[in-house]
Amino acid sequence: MAANANPRLLLEPLAVGRRAWSGTIRKIEEGVASIDFSISPSLSNALDILRSLAAFLVVINHIGETLFVFEDNLNPFNLFVFQLLYLGHHSVMILFVVSGFLIGRAAIQAVGKGGVTIFDYAIDRTTRIYVVLIPALVFGLFSDWILINVSSGAEFDYVSQRMGVWIFLGNIVGLQTIYVPTFGSNGPLWSLACELWYYFMFPLFLVALFGASLRNRLIGLIALGASFCVVSDDILHYGSIWCLGVLCWFPRWPVLPKWLGWSLLIGLLASANNDYLWLNGWGFPHIVATSLSVALIINSHRHDRSAKKGLRLKISHFFAKFTYSLYLYHYPPLMIITALLLRNGFVPYGRIGAPEALLTLGLLFFLYAYSYALYWATERKYHRFRDYVKLKVAPLRAVFAAG
Repeated sequence: MAANANPRLLLEPLAVGRRAWSGTIRKIEEGVASIDFSISPSLSNALDILRSLAAFLVVINHIGETLFVFEDNLNPFNLFVFQLLYLGHHSVMILFVVSGFLIGRAAIQAVGKGGVTIFDYAIDRTTRIYVVLIPALVFGLFSDWILINVSSGAEFDYVSQRMGVWIFLGNIVGLQTIYVPTFGSNGPLWSLACELWYYFMFPLFLVALFGASLRNRLIGLIALGASFCVVSDDILHYGSIWCLGVLCWFPRWPVLPKWLGWSLLIGLLASANNDYLWLNGWGFPHIVATSLSVALIINSHRHDRSAKKGLRLKISHFFAKFTYSLYLYHYPPLMIITALLLRNGFVPYGRIGAPEALLTLGLLFFLYAYSYALYWATERKYHRFRDYVKLKVAPLRAVFAAG
C-alpha cells in the first residue's frame, strides 16, 4: 500500500455497497408490508378445489397403477381414462404450489414480526405435519405387517427391507429419499421430505435477508447453507415449484382472467401423458408450466373480493379438509388389496368397461372412507394437539422471547 493512501478511500466502495444493499432490503420490506395477506371467499374456494382435485388425482393414479396396464389403440373413452389415471406427479406439484402460497404467507408474517412469532411458526408447522405423519407411520407399520403376511409373490419383498427403526426415524425427520427410503410400502411419503425442508429452509432464507440483527442473519445464512448441503437435488428442483406459490402474493393485479388460468390447467393436465413430451426432454418443463398455471389461478382469485357462498363452497371445503390425511393414509391399504388380488390370480386390465369402472369406484370410495375415518381420529384434532404442545413448551417460548 502506498504511504499516502487513505484507508477511508479504500473502504468507501464497501460502504456504498452496504448502503445500496440496505436500501434494497428496505424497499423489499416496505413492499411486503403493503401486501394484503387476507384470503377472500373466492380464493379460499379455489384453494379447496385445487387441493381436492390434486389429492383425487393422486389416489386415482395409484389405483390405476394397480388395476390397469392399458393396451394400444384405445378408443376415445379409454384414452380419456388413461389420461386421467396417470396424473399423480403433476398433482403433487399442484399441492406444492398451494403449500408454498399458504406456508410462504405464514413464514413471511412470522419473520416480519420477529421474536416469538418465529417460534410459534415452528410449533404450528411441526404439529401440523406430525399430527398426521406419525399416525400414518404407525398405521403403515401395521398395514405392512398384514401386507407381508397376505402377499404370495416377490412383488412386496422390498417392504420388509424398509421397516427398520432408523428408516422409521428418518421418515419422521424428513430424511427419506436423502439417507433412508420411504418407510414400508408408503411411497407417497417422499413428498413429505420436501415439505419439511421447505418449511424449514424458507424461513431461514428470510432470516438471512431480513433478520433483525447481523447475528441473526449470519445464523440464518449458515443454517441455510448447511441445509443445501444435506437435501437432495430433487428437493431443490421441486423447491422452485414450491416457491411459485410464494410468488403469488406479490403481483398487485391479476395476471390472467380466472377462466383462462383454469383453462390452461385443464389443457396442461389433458396433455400430460404424452410420450413425445417425455421422450424429447419436455417432461419437467411441462410440469413447471402446469405449476405456473396453478400459480396464475391463485393469483387471479386472490384479487377477487366477491363474497360467494353456496353448496359448491361446502362440497369443496369438505373434501379439501382431509386431503393431507387422504394423501398419507391411502397407500398401505391399497397395497394390501393389491396383494390379495394378485394372490387370487388377478391380471391387470387392458381396457376399462362397466365391471372395471365399478371396481375402480369401489376402491376409490373405500380409500376415501378409510382416510376420512383416520382424519376424524387424528388430523381433525390438530388445533387441540397444537395448543397442548404450545402449553408444554411455554417455558421455552418465554426463554426464546427473552433472548
